[in-house]
Amino acid sequence: MTRTCLRAAAGGLACAAALAAAAPALAHHSTAMFDMDHEVQLTGTVKEFQWTQPHSWIVFLAPSPTGVIEYGVEGMSPSYLGRNGWSKHTLNPGDKVTLSIHPLKDGRKGGFDSSVTWPDGHVMYNLPHAPGGPPPKP
Repeated sequence: MTRTCLRAAAGGLACAAALAAAAPALAHHSTAMFDMDHEVQLTGTVKEFQWTQPHSWIVFLAPSPTGVIEYGVEGMSPSYLGRNGWSKHTLNPGDKVTLSIHPLKDGRKGGFDSSVTWPDGHVMYNLPHAPGGPPPKP
């Protein structure tokens, strides 16, 4: 083989290895577990807000006729949220808010956060949002 062929083969192998290494990262960012066609509103209390990579996390307590139900709600990354007005202090334990979430498809108590509405009516969006319209699907 010539040097040019060897370099081309090495380059092809390097590209293949890079693509293979990226596959888990792409799979990680799937929203397949969430019902992105439906939103559910939960009114209750923030138990915990985790400002963590790769995704923020809200532990949320919502009253029900049988007691209080704990939900685990995933959010966008702190870097994305920070560019959109959020901080690690946006939600605090004890805050009374309404979450709009895309529920888990398997029925477990959780979902992906779409927005947070405070009692005074102000809203912060977790997903990209076009003013005056519904937020686009991620």
